[in-house]
Amino acid sequence: MRLLNLIILFFLCIPFDFLAQNSNILLGKSYFSSFEQDIYFNYNSHSSFKPLINHSLNYNIDSVLEQKDRLNIYQNKYFRKLFTEDLFVLKGQDYRVTISPILNLSYGKELVDNKRVYTNTRGYIIKGDLGKSISFFSTFSENQSVFSNYLNDYILKNNIVPGQGYARDFKEEGFDYAMSSGYVSFSPSKSFVMQFGHGKHFIGDGYRSLLLSDNSFNYPFLRIQTTFGIFQYTNLYAEFQDIRYFEYNNINNNDQFGYAKKYMSSHYLSINITRKLNISFFESIIWRANHAPGENGFDFQYLNPAALLRPIEFSINSPDNALVGLNFNYKFTSNSFLYFQFVLDEFTLEKLKNEPDYWANKYGYQIGYKHYNLGVKNLTSQIEYNYVRPYTYAHHNPAQNYAHYNQPLAHPLGANFSEFIFIAKYMLNKWEFNGKLIFIKYGAKKLNDPTSYGNDLYMSTGNYAEENQLSNIGSGRPSDFGIYMYQGNETNVIYQSLDLSYIVNRKMNLKCNLQISFRSSKDEYFNQNTHLVSFGIKTDLFNHYYDF
Repeated sequence: MRLLNLIILFFLCIPFDFLAQNSNILLGKSYFSSFEQDIYFNYNSHSSFKPLINHSLNYNIDSVLEQKDRLNIYQNKYFRKLFTEDLFVLKGQDYRVTISPILNLSYGKELVDNKRVYTNTRGYIIKGDLGKSISFFSTFSENQSVFSNYLNDYILKNNIVPGQGYARDFKEEGFDYAMSSGYVSFSPSKSFVMQFGHGKHFIGDGYRSLLLSDNSFNYPFLRIQTTFGIFQYTNLYAEFQDIRYFEYNNINNNDQFGYAKKYMSSHYLSINITRKLNISFFESIIWRANHAPGENGFDFQYLNPAALLRPIEFSINSPDNALVGLNFNYKFTSNSFLYFQFVLDEFTLEKLKNEPDYWANKYGYQIGYKHYNLGVKNLTSQIEYNYVRPYTYAHHNPAQNYAHYNQPLAHPLGANFSEFIFIAKYMLNKWEFNGKLIFIKYGAKKLNDPTSYGNDLYMSTGNYAEENQLSNIGSGRPSDFGIYMYQGNETNVIYQSLDLSYIVNRKMNLKCNLQISFRSSKDEYFNQNTHLVSFGIKTDLFNHYYDF
């Protein structure tokens, strides 16, 4: 907190002359869809590291939204406030601050179990610009929910609401949870932006990300972004929490304050080879501070903003968790693009070539295609395939896995899975139609079997003979060879959903929403079906991934 106060004090002492443009374009896919095609095709932008910072785009979001809503058609100020404006606007010559509510008041029924479901969310969002160099953002929401059967089981097992923090009991069937985020953004020049805050990031151009996604809970971060010519270089430093650490190390946490911490240092280089082709390179290191005997201390070598992290890790004989990846985007036409990701956690070239079933061939890939105005104006379609080998993102020491707050940092399924995604979206004035179809196949844990089959990132990847005494984190992998996709408890999931929405206010993306979803899950032991119908009103600004 002392460091945060010093940074804010430093920012506030800087003189400013005119309004900044250093704010983020929010991560919510529904909100971002209003600008996505324009940004991807009409700006020579670096679009894969999200949230996008407007400083590098100079994109006037307010003007775009006002044009869509035809602001002048409402003469009554109360109508303008309800349908086209932020709730409160404070502005002067060298500042502008907006305040709006966050709402999600929904009610529905899970038909298979004859169970009522609902969400009651209240909160606020504050954002502002101070002069030419500083922008800030803050949100808070308080929530009470009763979820459908499969989400309820997931929350009871993991103690968290997906992507939204720790779940506390609420009445008999519900959960109470809260979430806050915020940042201060500082830009001393046109090429440089520094952001310090608490939030999430997403790397990629698809629906999912295999490098870093907004799937998990918020985390403290420092983001430094430098843009020069066709290059954009991003440093991201983050602190993650391991809320299972004391459990799988048989440590009594009664005298501890907070959860065990681990840290990430990552570099992302984006290159616009041509106006159509972008190639980006990603690397990250997960390491722990000294929360336990034998662990590394805070390693300042990983703070180097330019050096390659993998050689540093090798040079200091580090046991830390390294990850590298590639992101690719090619625009076929003015309305469509192909995207690709490849993630590599660990491999030996000889084994990869000659022994494809070797356990440490840990990699994954994504390929997808998105088309706007597909035969009809405002009709968008997307198809995506994701594939991740067993044990990818996991580690010999689960405290150094690629996860945060009981959830993977990349794909919500962890590893040892494949997935087909089909998405269609159609906009007609303020009406929005969304359809989604997802086919998932993965290998989960078996009942009463401590062996790790490569799906659960919180189980050790150690050899069975080495790890069989550590019952809380499993007995490690079953062998060095003979590792195959979907090993373990083979599970098949089909998820279908249809959303019909009417946008009340584009500034807040406030919409009335009707959703129908069907989910079926089948494995060696159980079959589970979910038929959900719900309706409500919500500010759709953030992504909540319940489709797994």
